[in-house]
Amino acid sequence: MKCQSDIENLAKEKLIDAECLFSNGRFSAAYYLGGYAIELMLKAKVCKNIGIEDFFDFNNPAKKKIKNDANLYRPFKVHDYEQLLVLSGIYAQFEEMLNNDIEFKTDWSIVSKWNEDARYLTGFNSADVNDFLISTKKIVVWIQKFL
Repeated sequence: MKCQSDIENLAKEKLIDAECLFSNGRFSAAYYLGGYAIELMLKAKVCKNIGIEDFFDFNNPAKKKIKNDANLYRPFKVHDYEQLLVLSGIYAQFEEMLNNDIEFKTDWSIVSKWNEDARYLTGFNSADVNDFLISTKKIVVWIQKFL
């Protein structure tokens, strides 16, 4: 089962793995993997917000509660941070932070460039990935306040 607490733990593991990759000079891989920490924390909040048991088991016919719902869960199976912020129910708090906290806004400007296509990218340098991981940790801590 991938319930809220499982997903939170998975997010923390991804961040630890990203730091390990970073420490070993694998900057592009660290960047790619680190981005999933924010995505997973937001998905944990979605689980809490809408009360679903298993975020990653939407397609299991034995667990579907609504018939003919092929497209119902599609919005939840995204990698887009802003869409997940909306679905998580914390978008208003997010916007308030962007407008009132310059450090948060700076951190968000760094992490919001990430997307799942980073798996195809190379050439990340130590300084940029270090900044990304530091900002990622801060955003993860902020999301965690809502869980």
